[in-house]
Amino acid sequence: MNHFRNVWRVAQFVRREGGIKGTAKLAQAAPKYLALYRKLLADPRVPKNAKAALLGAAGFAVSPLNIPAFIPVIGALDDLAILGLAHGYFMKQIPADVLAEHRAAAGIGDDLP
Repeated sequence: MNHFRNVWRVAQFVRREGGIKGTAKLAQAAPKYLALYRKLLADPRVPKNAKAALLGAAGFAVSPLNIPAFIPVIGALDDLAILGLAHGYFMKQIPADVLAEHRAAAGIGDDLP
């Protein structure tokens, strides 16, 4: 359920910012989110099981042992669904103060999802 809430927030953000313009703003923020993930994965205050879930999902997404991409719709959606669920679990397991600290350090404000 958390995954759908995150997808809804991103969709609302893109719509609020005006479609392509909002998508461009989100794409420009992608390096900040990568820095956020890097900092969170290196932080010892983040639970190890949350880190393992996120890294396992990323490994699954790049693994050749998943559903082939040539199967229409399902091939790409399984990777996105697994990554979305792992992201939701990862973010939910992080203490709020640790997440706020790393969001501020990465330069991610409240205007981005």
